[in-house]
Amino acid sequence: MTIAIPTTVERLLEARSTRRPMAPLSEADPDLTIELGYAIQDALRAELERRGERMIGWKLAFTSPAGQALTGVKEPAAGFLLSSQYASGAEVPLSGFAGLGVEAEVALRLRTKLVGPGVTAATAALAVEGAVAALELPDFLFSGTPRAADFIANSIHARAIVLGSPLTPLRGLDLALEGVVYEHNGEIVGTHTAAEVMGNPLNALAWLANHLETRGLALKPGDIVISGAISKILRPKAGDTIRARFTRLGSVGIKVVA
Repeated sequence: MTIAIPTTVERLLEARSTRRPMAPLSEADPDLTIELGYAIQDALRAELERRGERMIGWKLAFTSPAGQALTGVKEPAAGFLLSSQYASGAEVPLSGFAGLGVEAEVALRLRTKLVGPGVTAATAALAVEGAVAALELPDFLFSGTPRAADFIANSIHARAIVLGSPLTPLRGLDLALEGVVYEHNGEIVGTHTAAEVMGNPLNALAWLANHLETRGLALKPGDIVISGAISKILRPKAGDTIRARFTRLGSVGIKVVA
C-alpha cells in the first residue's frame, strides 16, 4: 500500500501544530521508501511555505557511520529548516515541543549559490561565508519505532536551531579538527571533533548540494546549513542547561524552561 501524500502532509501538520505524537507513517505503509519520504517532505515544505512559513536553510542527518547503522541507511539525509531560531543563551520552552532533543552541530552560512552535481568539499568551501557554533532542537513527533523514511518525510524532525556568534570565516580554519566540549547542567557529557561529520562538515555540505540537485533544488545565498550531529542527543527537562564549547567557533547554550 502506498500512502497518499496530501493526506500524509495534513497528518504531519496536525502533529506539528498540536505537539501530539503520531504513529510512524511506515506502520500504515511498511514499504515506505526513502524516495517517497522525500516526496512527502517536498510537499510538506511547499504547504508550510504556502501558509506563510519562511525557509532559512537545510539540515543534514545520518552523517556518521553509527547514525547510518542505527537507521539502516547507507548515506546521509537532508531536511529543510524553517525560521524558528534562537540566539545563544535563550530560554527554550519545553511546552513548545512534543519531544525536545538537543545536539551540537556546526552551522555554515552560504555567501553564494551552490548547485550540484559535482560539488566537492573544496568547491563547497568557496561558497561559504563562515561557520558558527550551533545547537539543533529537533522535535521527535513519532511514537513507536520510526524508520529512516519516516524521519525524512517529516524533515528529520527539524523544529528550531540555536546559533552562537560571531560568524567565523573558514580561511585558516580546519573544520575537521574543530573540537567540541558538550555540557549538560554544567557537567561534561562528551568531547568530540567535527570530523565525526563525514570526516569534515564541508563533505556534508558538498553531499547536500549534490543531493538537492537531484530534487531540482539548490543552496542559495544566505542559507544556513547545519551539517549533522557532532554530539549525542540530549533529552532535557525543564530547568536544564545545555552548552557546547567549540575550539574556535565559541560557545552556544540554552536553558530549558517549562
